[in-house]
Amino acid sequence: MNNLQILVATMHQSDLSIVDKMNIRCSAVIANQADREEIINSETEFGKIKMITTATRGVGLNRNIALMAAGEDILLFADDDMVYYDGMPDEVAEAFDRVPQADVIVFGIDIIRDGVVTEKRRCKQKRLHLYNAMKYGTVRIAVRRNAIIKNNITFNQCFGGGCPFSAGEDSLFLKACFDAGLKVYSYDYVLGTCCKDSSSWFVGYNEKYFYDKGVLVRNLFPKSAYLMALYFGIRFKRKTDLGVFQRLKYIYAGVRKGKKMIPYGKRQ
Repeated sequence: MNNLQILVATMHQSDLSIVDKMNIRCSAVIANQADREEIINSETEFGKIKMITTATRGVGLNRNIALMAAGEDILLFADDDMVYYDGMPDEVAEAFDRVPQADVIVFGIDIIRDGVVTEKRRCKQKRLHLYNAMKYGTVRIAVRRNAIIKNNITFNQCFGGGCPFSAGEDSLFLKACFDAGLKVYSYDYVLGTCCKDSSSWFVGYNEKYFYDKGVLVRNLFPKSAYLMALYFGIRFKRKTDLGVFQRLKYIYAGVRKGKKMIPYGKRQ
């Protein structure tokens, strides 16, 4: 049995059928947000399964609940739209053996839309830095538990699905890792498929999207927030009906809001 544990953030689960649906073949903590309080423990031939159901909301809080209940050496974050390839637990554990200096490893995934793989997000094995790591989603991230616990790194509870600001908890988590001096690597293994038929938060490149992007930019890059906001304000010109000055208006308002926030993620 390997030393990997999957930490799943999900909602409205009534039983442990999600384990087979996702092809989970190792131990797992399933943080389930619903309208009740419940803990289910089970044991399979592959490892122990714990589902913690709470009446809370917000993906950052849900991931933190799973993180606090984790107990294995290597933790892989997950959403319920992942389906893992056979042999994944051994491959992830082996990756950490092959890159012993890594505290965090980012893996590849295949994106599925309408039942078909439409995008293959691959990685080369290399060390990552803040400037080239912000594009990776949480479901691609595995960590050494001791490194995270030792540095008191958690997920930001203000960003992501069900939170005041719609996305970015993954980028803020990685930034907290870099700020703590952890070594982050990418690795050329594909975990499985991730279904992108729908989104729990994305409804278009509208006013809230750009406002939330401004808040996120200020939290990620406090010293260059306005410059980064200008980049994002210009970048999406082909994807929205909002004019450039409107986009900048909302994104700069978000930057100003972000400036008033207390930094969250790595606590002293």
